[in-house]
Amino acid sequence: MAVFALAASSSVTASAAVLDSGIVVRAEGRAPIQGGRVDTAYRQALDEAFRRGLLEALRILAPERQSPHDLETWQETVLSRAADFVGAWHILAQEEKDGFLTLETEIEVWREKLARASRTSGASAGAPAVRLVVLAGGLPLVDGAADEEIDAGRVAAAALEAELARRGAIIVATTDRAPRETSGAAAEEDRAALAAAVARRLAADAVLIVQLTRRGEGLVLAVQLVATASTTTLVSSRADVVLRSDRSLAEDFAPAARQLAAACAPSLATVRSARGRGSLP
Repeated sequence: MAVFALAASSSVTASAAVLDSGIVVRAEGRAPIQGGRVDTAYRQALDEAFRRGLLEALRILAPERQSPHDLETWQETVLSRAADFVGAWHILAQEEKDGFLTLETEIEVWREKLARASRTSGASAGAPAVRLVVLAGGLPLVDGAADEEIDAGRVAAAALEAELARRGAIIVATTDRAPRETSGAAAEEDRAALAAAVARRLAADAVLIVQLTRRGEGLVLAVQLVATASTTTLVSSRADVVLRSDRSLAEDFAPAARQLAAACAPSLATVRSARGRGSLP
């Protein structure tokens, strides 16, 4: 975890430093010790510290959005799952006093993920955001611009996440453990069911399966959007990726990501509407 210097203070309720890797904050969490259960109080105090730390990070990322309505929106879309945005944390001090457990923590917040979520919450205020899991298959590939081998699957997933976030999705998690690519209608149904099971464990509304395959000198980026509740495939689409040595893989994937995100957008809107009615597809 990144280390930074802070002025000494008797209170570390919230303070922050912006680094290249993210936003590092110091925040305090406090919880009652009930029935002698210090372990339960510890988890509750840590959750409170995470929420306070995220609020401080949001003040840095979106200083213009600090109204009561904004805070209410963030409570529903971001603070309710604060741990999703925490990359690492360190307990600076722990104290038990008067029946309460107090933790002083240093927390590293994933800046880009929180920024995407805060933009999404602003774009979709008043409508429940779609919680989406991205399952990306890996594919080692040489990045011509960086002259190094990287996982093209992760790059593709990041490009898709950015485009989908602009269209009202909250990315709950990304993993490279995508279901194996198989053929046939029955195999596709099995793949959808396995992916939906992963999404259910993460309380997501839908899952996006991302697969990369080689085609000549380029790639084919394929996506399958699956509804968690019904395991129904909502979208199945693919786009060609042209690889160029004079630009990065992220730039190569950008056009295909925009095309595929646009193909998923109507189904995301349907899921969002159904979520509001309590009748997810």
